[in-house]
Amino acid sequence: MKKKILLVDDEKNFCTLLKMNLEKRGPFEVLTTSNPQEVLKLAKANKPDLILLDILMPEMDGMTLAAALKGDEDTKQIMIAFLTALVNEEDVRDMKGKTGANYFFSKLGTTEELMKAISGILL
Repeated sequence: MKKKILLVDDEKNFCTLLKMNLEKRGPFEVLTTSNPQEVLKLAKANKPDLILLDILMPEMDGMTLAAALKGDEDTKQIMIAFLTALVNEEDVRDMKGKTGANYFFSKLGTTEELMKAISGILL
């Protein structure tokens, strides 16, 4: 059975490429949106196993979005991972427990590293 992932990033090309790679290489169904305002509705309707959130987005940052997801009864149990180029290992340690996110992944890593990390969580 395929695991559902909701990918949220304001870079549409990044969403398209990552969706293609994840669906090609693993048992994943990936929904994407570049509009943070749609995330709560999509999460409620599709019940993803994991939400991948960019941190910096123009309309709403990932931290605020994660807090909204964790504060909603219908979405609070969904795992959240930040997918960002802005954090390093020290930042990750400092943010644990403060963000409502379960994991942090770097956009600077390889597709293989990301696949391994996501597979380790979902499979």
